[in-house]
Amino acid sequence: MAELTVYWFELKAPAAQRAAWRVWLSAEERARADRYLNPAHGERYLTAHAQLRWILAQRLGCLPGSLRFERESSGKPRLAGHNLHFNLSHSGTLGLLGVHSSLALGVDIEAERPRNFLGLAQRYFSASEQAWLAAQPESAREHAFARLWTCKEAWMKADGRGLAVLRQPEAELEGTAAQLRALGRAWWVCELETAPGYAAAVVLAEAPGGITVTPLPPPPLA
Repeated sequence: MAELTVYWFELKAPAAQRAAWRVWLSAEERARADRYLNPAHGERYLTAHAQLRWILAQRLGCLPGSLRFERESSGKPRLAGHNLHFNLSHSGTLGLLGVHSSLALGVDIEAERPRNFLGLAQRYFSASEQAWLAAQPESAREHAFARLWTCKEAWMKADGRGLAVLRQPEAELEGTAAQLRALGRAWWVCELETAPGYAAAVVLAEAPGGITVTPLPPPPLA
């Protein structure tokens, strides 16, 4: 079984670099970056997709701008004409990218921030997850919520479903270990160490041959 590679990277980049990377993106990607009401969000989207194209192009031995993407019936993006599997997530100022040669996967990264944890848990978490979250010390609840959320959302992306089924996967967290069951069976889940103040996870239907997690420098200029 092939190894899983997960990359995390900063989304901040000088304007000159973003302008150079912009030529790699499709017309659809450029239009989406331009639609963000907050320009900083559009800049982060552009950087994340430039990084995605750079890494996939290195794996496939082609130019970043030559890659073409299409969408599955669920809306999940995939590479046209290639079997390489990938998934991209970004939050705050960090991006996360997972790549595997044969297994579909989902990744999620979340910047920890104050929010209505218990209210969101009632909407999206199972009864046991809600109880576990409520039992955490208040000072640790922000991180605990982010850990649960990333495991569940990474599964949702691996399976190709939307937020409507976020109750379906049930995660159990003990110390630094995570387990997840959904659709009547266990899934492979791994929590990831990135930067302080972030939680991240990757989910696959079965265990990969190994996992490498590495921080990435910015892509070179186009």
